[in-house]
Amino acid sequence: MNKNKYVLTILILLVAITPLQSQIDSALNTTILRDSLKSIDSTLTIDEVMFSDSIARLNEETKTLKKAQEAYNSGISDYSQKNYKDAIKHFSTSIALKPDFTEAYFNRGIVALKLNLPDSAIKDFNTVLETEPYHKDALYNRGEAYTLVGSYENAIADYNKLIKMEPLSNKPSYLLGEVFFLKGDYNQAIEYFNKSLEIQQGYANAYNDIASSYRKLENYETALKAQQKGITLDPGSAFMVNNLGSIYKKMGETDKAFDAYTKAINMNPEYFLAYNNRGSIYLEEEKFKNAIDDFSKAIEINPSYPIAYNNRAIAFYKLEKFEKSLDDFDRAITLDPEYATAYLNRGILKESQRDRDGCCSDWLKASQLGITTAKKFLDVECSQ
Repeated sequence: MNKNKYVLTILILLVAITPLQSQIDSALNTTILRDSLKSIDSTLTIDEVMFSDSIARLNEETKTLKKAQEAYNSGISDYSQKNYKDAIKHFSTSIALKPDFTEAYFNRGIVALKLNLPDSAIKDFNTVLETEPYHKDALYNRGEAYTLVGSYENAIADYNKLIKMEPLSNKPSYLLGEVFFLKGDYNQAIEYFNKSLEIQQGYANAYNDIASSYRKLENYETALKAQQKGITLDPGSAFMVNNLGSIYKKMGETDKAFDAYTKAINMNPEYFLAYNNRGSIYLEEEKFKNAIDDFSKAIEINPSYPIAYNNRAIAFYKLEKFEKSLDDFDRAITLDPEYATAYLNRGILKESQRDRDGCCSDWLKASQLGITTAKKFLDVECSQ
């Protein structure tokens, strides 16, 4: 009896221990959970921890955006001071920090145009227009970049889009006229210059460019009227007066051309084209020293103008100053490796100096660049 009672008591104790173990396990789990929370932040709930992480990420993004804006502002400052290479670097830094910074792409494209990097500019304007298809300034500047690289059809497409966006602006039509002029389609150019005048009747530059188009078409009387109209609207324009001289020269009125070039020089003593053009008249009149003075002045103002070097080389050649002549032809070709006339002329100089290989090489290059006279010289002098 006592033995059974003892066994029964044991069984009861064993049964009673099961819920107690469950309570212990629960307590341990709670402790582990609390310990794991303590490893994060003992003062925060799980939701608070997640919110804290979001705030941290936001703060980091804010710092990045601030750096991007600072780099952008530095680029703007550099641009205003014409530090274009530094501006490019700062805009690029801004873009690296914030790849969707549209205005940084736009301004980097503008600077690329200033640095004569039209292909780079086109890429940046493309990025802008992918995000903002009606960004007018990007369209205008991409049109300019396309024109610079000779991608005329793309430029025409941009300006036509702008005509639809800005029907009351004469600018897109005028720029289309310029593109067609560069294409050599002078009649189409005149059509668009006239369209720009329908919107803005007193736009002197349009009359100037109409005159240039008619001059290319050898319609000199109509060109003269358009040029005079432009000068009436903008009497202080030295380049229009210079262009008037070029029309007179084409008409064979050399005295009027000379006077116009001289007037343009007096209006703007730094206008190198007028010196070059007046020098050409001196050259034709065999006033070689006067010609050299004018060509030298044009070169002094613009040392990168190859035409003045070519012309001065001719004057030196006429004065039998062959070494100076050769130096100038060399310089003209260095500045413009596709300058066909300079190759032709240098070949003539070399032939006079009995440099047969040199003259034949130059005439071959001139011929390849489209100078028919050079082909004739090759056939006569270099065929053997």
